Amino acid sequence: MSMPGDNKSEILIVDDSATILATAKKMLQEEFLVHTAKDGGEAWNVISENENIKVVFSDLQMPVMNGMQLLLKVRESDEKRISTLPVIMVTGQSDSPAGKRAVFDIGATDFIGKPFDAMDLLSRARSNSSPHRRAADQADRSQQVFVTPSGFQNMGREAMVSSQETKQEFSVVQIEIANIEEIKKEIDSKSVRQIIVSLVKRISSVLREGDVATRIGENKFAILLYADSQNVKLAVERLCECLKKLVFELNGKTLRKELIYGYSSVDCFNKKATFVDLCKEADMALKQAKTIKLGNQVAGYSEPGKAEAQKVDNEDADLWPDLTHVIDGDFHLVDDKHVAALVKHMQSYISYAKKNKKI
Repeated sequence: MSMPGDNKSEILIVDDSATILATAKKMLQEEFLVHTAKDGGEAWNVISENENIKVVFSDLQMPVMNGMQLLLKVRESDEKRISTLPVIMVTGQSDSPAGKRAVFDIGATDFIGKPFDAMDLLSRARSNSSPHRRAADQADRSQQVFVTPSGFQNMGREAMVSSQETKQEFSVVQIEIANIEEIKKEIDSKSVRQIIVSLVKRISSVLREGDVATRIGENKFAILLYADSQNVKLAVERLCECLKKLVFELNGKTLRKELIYGYSSVDCFNKKATFVDLCKEADMALKQAKTIKLGNQVAGYSEPGKAEAQKVDNEDADLWPDLTHVIDGDFHLVDDKHVAALVKHMQSYISYAKKNKKI
């Protein structure tokens, strides 16, 4: 039996039911110092203020801030202590399988169902509070796979140089949620973020070692995929199939997401080709995919060489690489041909921000 003064690990239980809180605390308090919170907002305050919290058990359905929103806030934290915190979701019979999958993809450590017994609760508390818990279990793979847009460009340029020396082929893939505006009309902004984070997690889980990805804007992803022109289509189709299986529900209704993709593969023998050219080809292939109707499912398009022959107006050029240079302060890296278009778009945003009193 633990004696007063023992160095107990601290655990947080989050549930809007006073009965559940009391029951869980009684089961754990002999071995652990147990904190409780009645909703996600209160739990977040405890997590932020108490550096000794080792494990969080959270109900899914709660007022103010539910378990999914709390988990998302934890995983998005800039503090590693918080972002790697084990979060075990407590689920009831009314929680749908789709909801559980979504929470798992956001980064739930484990699940425990209601009603739970003391042994289930204790075993999870013990295993996740142990200082010997593997670092690999704490690491968020998405932090390893996803890089900043400017980092993506840098790695792409290095891959381009390497491919011309070693003849190792790779491809740039762009994936977009085509119906994001429709989705935003049905759910709030926090739920949209949950969908994006879930997609990031899923992409990270299926990419192979060496592949990297980045987010372009709100609903678009770019991936540097080490697959040649013969195999890239199959690889991308498998990736999109995995993303399609990620299901989201709102009030019992499944949210339909339309995914489109475009890709372009490097020509190892073209010494003049640049990584920016490859990204533009992938972007043009993505635009072509928008014209293809496949029952509102996944559409893809790429014809190596065809995109290169198409002329791109500077007004419609893909400006995201240059925009990332501006954000990073690397102004000298901005393509001179895109300066006018970039300034035009930035002035439009500044006018919008002033009009809506954002600045």
